[in-house]
Amino acid sequence: MSKNFRGLWADAVERKSSLLCVGIDAAEPGQRGAQSYPQGVGKLSWTLGIVDAIAPYAAAVKINRNYYKDFSRSDMQILTQKIREHGMLSIDDTKLADIGDTNAAALYHASQEGYDALTYAPFPGNALQTAEQAKSQGIGLIMLVLMSNPEFKLMKDALIGGLPFYEYLAHQAEKGDVDGVVIGAPSVHNHITIDELDKLATILTTATILVPGIGAQGGDIGPILQRFGRRAIVNVGRAIIYAADPAQVAKQYRDQIATELAQF
Repeated sequence: MSKNFRGLWADAVERKSSLLCVGIDAAEPGQRGAQSYPQGVGKLSWTLGIVDAIAPYAAAVKINRNYYKDFSRSDMQILTQKIREHGMLSIDDTKLADIGDTNAAALYHASQEGYDALTYAPFPGNALQTAEQAKSQGIGLIMLVLMSNPEFKLMKDALIGGLPFYEYLAHQAEKGDVDGVVIGAPSVHNHITIDELDKLATILTTATILVPGIGAQGGDIGPILQRFGRRAIVNVGRAIIYAADPAQVAKQYRDQIATELAQF
């Protein structure tokens, strides 16, 4: 029996001696100012170059699907194959959120493109069904649970069955044996609290933890590592990919994460 995404992540961490995941969002020239790939360089070529540069220091690559709407299946297969050749895992950051048949279609296509996992927003209420669909396609599912954007504060405090929304989602993830969840890194600039992390740590016993908010957003990875250890998939995006030397910055983040982890 092939390994699930959790097992693949554990292997990648061991193989690469890293918890770093590099998030890539290939903004086209003129799309949003300075943080874009250079004029005259193809998107696929630029992305493959980033993958090559960061490969010695990362265990996974997260592709923000909304920046790659123009890619064909063959483009994606070239990209995921390159990631795999470097011993890293690939995450399709789609944040899927739809009814059953549509979710099944998205999971099928992500699997055909060679992705190891796909992100999922459970707001239609079908987390358990989607978890089963992902298993049947042989692809990991990473479910949003506690986001760090300011707008999510209203959502997380809403009650479902007497539980705060984020706790309810965590219980759904645990019940569905979901491979991973998204938990934002706490920061003085966001609403995530240590008490919330403690509650999630008691609920989520096996899931990997995809952690955005490190790097440019100023999140603190320490509290995550203290509670989840090597299950943490520590995502850093634009601070690496748009740096003058992405490889050097990726190395710095890998080493910083390792230093933090060693404290626990």
